[in-house]
Amino acid sequence: MESLSAPVTEWSSTGDDLIDLIGELLIRPCVTGDEGLIADWIAQWAASRGDMVMRVGHSLVMSPPGDLDDPRPVVALVGHTDVVPPTEHDRLARLEERDGQPVIVGRGVSDMKAGLGVLMQAFIDEDCRNGPYRMVLVAYAGEEGPAEANELAQVLNAVPGLADTALAIIGEPTDGQVQLGCMGALHALVTFPGVQAHSARPWQGHNALTHAGEWLAKWKDVDLVEVTIDGLTWKEVMTPTQAYTDNARNIVPGSFVVNVNYRFAPDKTIEEAEAQFIERINAFWTGDEPLSVAIVDRALPCPPRRNNAMVSALIDAFGVDVAPKQAWTDVARFNAIGVPALNFSPAPGDQAHQAGEWMPVADIRPGFDQLKAFLTHT
Repeated sequence: MESLSAPVTEWSSTGDDLIDLIGELLIRPCVTGDEGLIADWIAQWAASRGDMVMRVGHSLVMSPPGDLDDPRPVVALVGHTDVVPPTEHDRLARLEERDGQPVIVGRGVSDMKAGLGVLMQAFIDEDCRNGPYRMVLVAYAGEEGPAEANELAQVLNAVPGLADTALAIIGEPTDGQVQLGCMGALHALVTFPGVQAHSARPWQGHNALTHAGEWLAKWKDVDLVEVTIDGLTWKEVMTPTQAYTDNARNIVPGSFVVNVNYRFAPDKTIEEAEAQFIERINAFWTGDEPLSVAIVDRALPCPPRRNNAMVSALIDAFGVDVAPKQAWTDVARFNAIGVPALNFSPAPGDQAHQAGEWMPVADIRPGFDQLKAFLTHT
């Protein structure tokens, strides 16, 4: 069976180093769990320039050659290499025209190979290297999969010097905005009780599926909760997302499990969020037997840190809109070790994980120029 990380085509040079770099990343799809080949390619790309490369699993930490005692503040340029599985519409990386404008089509161009390409180009740019910051490039695996397989955690443990970073820039798609902070996330499995029976004799049982119907209906009218921090407003929401039974189709289910997802603003601790989450789940329940509620996944939020000196300097240099990150990203992992972090990429967020993923070529160079303006400003 062909590896999903094998190049699907050769990239034809456009004469633009940045576009061609993104193209080279795109022809290596690297679905989560299969990032070895792209890690090999990026490591060779960096080593061929004489840069120092440290490998952790299929993740890389790269820095320019020179004195590690360089007194300049460190800026980490951080991007994940993995993508969700390709579709027939984006497996072939290519340039196309849409409405008379050139676009790049390819799995992961939005999330996040365009962002990673912009970070890599800034990392090798001589003006950026000679600017007021010492740059470190981090290309890590496993972001699109389960949290425990995200190799950024291993990288941060293996390279303790990253805790001294003055600012981390994560190349998540932000439509050219600076997006600060991120939401926290909780997932709970809610189990509804019942009594199993044959579907030909349902009166002998108690259908857990229909038992849950009234509770599920109440989620339709749950209002968004807006939370404003440092002038940025997040929209909190709790949403049932999946349902499970383990019985055959001719059995009245004796249990019914619903996954509920809570996305919460970075104004509360994980413990406070869990308490509110469980309270809301139980408030919708009117049955005689208590629900079984198990929190099965937790992701810490990240505050915007808008008043941090480095964050403020970047915002001033970029001169673009500032918005909250209405999702979870790895800025939270940096915040957990005391490093301010933010999200930035010229890629369109609404194309992430879409079939036929694409982005306008015209947006890429301005995104690079914005990043360079920050990395070279004094």
